[in-house]
Amino acid sequence: MTVYRPARSFAWNAGHPPKLPARPRRLPAGPPVSLFGRQIECPVGISAGPLPNAQWIQAYARLGYGLLTYKTVRSVARQAFVQPNLVFCRLGEPSVAEARAPRNPDPAAITWAVSLGLPSADPDEWRADVKRARARLGEGQLLIVSVAGTPMPGGDGEQLAEDYARCAQWAAEAGADVVEVHLSCPNTMGEHPQMIFEDKALSARIVGRVRRTLGSHPVIAKLGATPSPRTLHELATRLAPWLDGFILVNGLQRRVVKQDGVPAFPGVGRELAGISGAAIYEHCRVQVEELIAWRKAGAWNRAILAVGGITTVERARDMLAAGADAALVATAALADPLFAARFRQAR
Repeated sequence: MTVYRPARSFAWNAGHPPKLPARPRRLPAGPPVSLFGRQIECPVGISAGPLPNAQWIQAYARLGYGLLTYKTVRSVARQAFVQPNLVFCRLGEPSVAEARAPRNPDPAAITWAVSLGLPSADPDEWRADVKRARARLGEGQLLIVSVAGTPMPGGDGEQLAEDYARCAQWAAEAGADVVEVHLSCPNTMGEHPQMIFEDKALSARIVGRVRRTLGSHPVIAKLGATPSPRTLHELATRLAPWLDGFILVNGLQRRVVKQDGVPAFPGVGRELAGISGAAIYEHCRVQVEELIAWRKAGAWNRAILAVGGITTVERARDMLAAGADAALVATAALADPLFAARFRQAR
């Protein structure tokens, strides 16, 4: 059961929340976890991506997830890329797209490539919608709102940091329990294409500005895959003074082609797509465990939310056992909506 319709546009999917299975009659306790000063009913949650609005969040909230993330929002409205936006990847070859979506995919084995372009509703619209989303969560559930800055023509790092801070403030005012600063998105201001988190100075400027704007409100940073443990340690150490936690890994960036070698996502700015799902787990697990090891060594004390390829209950348990404070899913939420309920029942 894949609740996102790849044959439909992002806008269509956002406007048609899924009809999910009924909440199990007996839903065992999470186990609960203390996080960001709150008691959360379950350490399994949904990362930014699958939940574009309050209707989707409400649909999933009753299924036992402790943390629900409102998809990344901006200070300006932005349409998604034209279709296709999501393609299934060939088993064992995540950079090659399948010719067609499998009829009955195994939720634990799904890997797909996503190319949306970080769309966002108009700020007035999403701010009102975030309020609705928060009102639909239970006492033991946490609403994270993911925000991204939008570079403007002629703008610089200061302009981008201010835009991040503006979105963060709006999100907090609208009811976000935690603001996620999405740094794993393209930096279009530099000469060479790179993700924002790959520029440590720019990332520090952004999270510093967000912290000064929000005061004591919980703030976390979303990171992508780094090339080495040293790079990850240097980045985390640079950002930690401004943050309450980290969330990683935001998928892997790859060139994705069809079986004949033609790009799976044609168009300018779509050379790279985000790979998520089962195939990226080992890569992401190593990065999460590296960050946990630095925390254990006393580098800093911040929450660590694991994400990336967690498509089975066993993987979620392994990440939590390794020391992650929460295990967040994306692909699994769309392919296996009852994931959190099965996690809780398997205790």
